[in-house]
Amino acid sequence: MKLTNEQRLLVVDDQSKIGSSATARKWGLTRQHVKDLARLYRNNALYSHGKNNKYTSDFKVKVVKAYINGEGSFRDLSIKFGIPCHGLIISWYHIYQSKGEEGLRNMKKTGRPRKNEVKENKNKVNLDSLLSSDKEEYTKEEIKALKEELLRLRCHEEFSKKFEALAQDYLIKKNSK
Repeated sequence: MKLTNEQRLLVVDDQSKIGSSATARKWGLTRQHVKDLARLYRNNALYSHGKNNKYTSDFKVKVVKAYINGEGSFRDLSIKFGIPCHGLIISWYHIYQSKGEEGLRNMKKTGRPRKNEVKENKNKVNLDSLLSSDKEEYTKEEIKALKEELLRLRCHEEFSKKFEALAQDYLIKKNSK
């Protein structure tokens, strides 16, 4: 159930008056959710949850190290640090376990890239200038680019031959009718 900020305050108010279990029944929430809202309120983190929060890599490392040092559960740390979902900390922890701090520091952005973001092709080889040059020594990237271009041209040639053969068969069948 999605609660507005006003409803969250009312839940916290009810929890302090009638207890967690009665508040959970009244609002149709779990008792744990009511307790979490009360903790968030006590830590002044009730309103800090927004969509599309961006967390720095240092912050992610700090939160994961807090979990490793036994400063609380995933749920407790999400409340302490104002993170909307403890599942986010779990995913950071798994990345930290498999790839270390560098894994958290080099996390790729997820989702569709923005229109104005331009891909950086540092190792992209300009084939036109490469083919027109009289170089005798080539780098690995240049050799790879030349091989890819050769393969592309061979595929194009094979496709053209097959297309031409199909076109001739079609004309022969059409003229024989």
